[in-house]
Amino acid sequence: MNKVKIALLALVAVLLVVQIIDRSREPAQMRELKQSIDRLNATIAHAPVTLRAAADPVLGSGQPVDDHETPVPPPTLTAPRDGQPKLGMNFLIPVDRSTFHPAWQGGTLRVFNASPKGLNPLTDNSAIKGQVYALCHDSLCDRQAATPEAWSESLAESVIISDDYLTYTFVLRKGVMWQRPILAKQPAYAWLDRDVELTADDFKFAMDMTMDPNVDCPSLRNYYEDFASAEVVDRSTFRMRWKRRVYTSLSASLGLSPIPRHIYGRNADGSEIPGATLGVVFNKHWFDEQNGVVGVGAYRLEEYRNDERMVFQRNPAYWGVPLHFERIEWNLQVKQDDPQLIAFKNGQVHSHGLTPLKYKSEILDHAEKRFIAIDPADAKAGRKGELGWERVKGMSFSYIGWNMRKPPFDDRRVRQAMSHAFPKQRLIDDVFFGLGLPVLSDVLLDSQYCNHDLKPYAFDLERAKALLAEAGWSDGDGDGLLDRMIGGERKPFTFEVKYFANSPEWDNTLAIYRKELQKLGIDMKPVPFEFKELMRIYEDKDFQAVVGGWQMDWDIDYFQLWHSSQVELQGSSNHCGFANKRVDELADKLRLTFTVPERVAIAKEIQAIIHEEQPYTFFRSNVGIFVWQNRPALGQPAPAERYLAGVIKGLDSFHPLVNRTRTFWHFRK
Repeated sequence: MNKVKIALLALVAVLLVVQIIDRSREPAQMRELKQSIDRLNATIAHAPVTLRAAADPVLGSGQPVDDHETPVPPPTLTAPRDGQPKLGMNFLIPVDRSTFHPAWQGGTLRVFNASPKGLNPLTDNSAIKGQVYALCHDSLCDRQAATPEAWSESLAESVIISDDYLTYTFVLRKGVMWQRPILAKQPAYAWLDRDVELTADDFKFAMDMTMDPNVDCPSLRNYYEDFASAEVVDRSTFRMRWKRRVYTSLSASLGLSPIPRHIYGRNADGSEIPGATLGVVFNKHWFDEQNGVVGVGAYRLEEYRNDERMVFQRNPAYWGVPLHFERIEWNLQVKQDDPQLIAFKNGQVHSHGLTPLKYKSEILDHAEKRFIAIDPADAKAGRKGELGWERVKGMSFSYIGWNMRKPPFDDRRVRQAMSHAFPKQRLIDDVFFGLGLPVLSDVLLDSQYCNHDLKPYAFDLERAKALLAEAGWSDGDGDGLLDRMIGGERKPFTFEVKYFANSPEWDNTLAIYRKELQKLGIDMKPVPFEFKELMRIYEDKDFQAVVGGWQMDWDIDYFQLWHSSQVELQGSSNHCGFANKRVDELADKLRLTFTVPERVAIAKEIQAIIHEEQPYTFFRSNVGIFVWQNRPALGQPAPAERYLAGVIKGLDSFHPLVNRTRTFWHFRK
């Protein structure tokens, strides 16, 4: 305590000196004074928590603290705010507002998308819903396209991590207002037609709902297994505590988004929902039934007609750095590749992605002259055409998943045989026309965590046949199909694989795969499903085999997809039923490890085990063809809201995995 008293007395003395500064030297003196105060504040900030609490109105909240925490040496006082988590100091990169240019603002950006399965902020975990909230909402901290591996300010202006990564204290941005939902214009919901400021209570409410066992969000909740408490220190200060030092607490804390208590904590008539029933009501909330979305982000949901369109209107009260478009419109109606491509070429949407088949016809075969033909000497040649195109990497991978809960895929040898019978590279070359990279795991290929020592399951039908024989499969009745005794009855090796409808690439992939399996005496029946129904199939584990895809992440974690505790949870991401004691141990250990070399070693061992077990036949990481309305023909005027500018700047400025971010996009004036 004496250290804090001495520090405070020194601060008072410094302030007294201000009163007698020579006016002619004031600017220089003031700079020196500010630097002295900054150094003093930093010294106080890096003192143990028990000393800091007396001097810091944020930390001095009257809450008990651990006097036995491991002392943390203060970092260098000149350490930059580089976005890399550090103990005892605010490391968040400041918001960069230089990317917005008022003169570029205006117009409606039109793109294709699919209808979300649902819009509940917790219970729906589809990628489409995530895109909705990415437009309409923000989180405590963010990852910017220029520095996606680092954390920046967002709704939190600062965060202090202390107690050896057990405590996160966020100071919120003041004056951020919740959007008013569309239905607030209706008389029945007039109680919503008011300004409501974002406070720490909205973050606590988000954690209360996430941790409520009655709320149907098991795949999300597993990231908070070691969560201890959420605390409202004051309206602008929010604190999260963890039971133990766990690596996933970083992204789970920094990436937390608030949920509006003033909506989700109330009935449709505005009355409060009793606390005991909040979790149950949350799953089927009246606001979700009204297709409501409300956030604090750059856009608000203006219109939603299921399977027709979604319209997002610029939020004029947005606190942050907006995109340049006044509106963004999603076309949900056109789902087939051919009409989508026609609509793009007619200028009905501004950006799109070519399927491999369309890449072959439009660019490789040069059917569309407005696309510049491939130039082996110039990888960026596609930027010169009226319709621009660029080969881009994605943070996703595809696979065929095997239900390991029952025969025939409960046997590792069978799963290995299925991978040996899958002509991966041929499919990438012939069906996807080189758009893709073969993968053996769920880790980004250029990540330091990727285990490049894994030996691929080479296409080898003889090896596959031998493994199937070891597993007891033979043609016992001479009908050309393998069979085996299962449960006292001879069963043929036939199965269904469920996959995405409206995907000619997967139609062709599975047709080729089926022919190879027939050579082994296996009958595979591909069955296509629409996206929404396929989501139900994943969640209910209602398949023998299924085609799937996952987004890869900057942070490595093996709990959600692979931990045995997730096997039987309804809606969990471990839909194949993978359970391995050693992987459980390593996944738990990885969450407790912060040292990068140790984390890399653990992740590589897990990948080796999964590679041996083959719960998935891993296929390809995504490489796509991104296209956009680039420029009018020479001598032709640019119609309003037709051609995009700023796309190439983003492609060159941002990380190659996220360089389609729309920060610089705008319409040519």
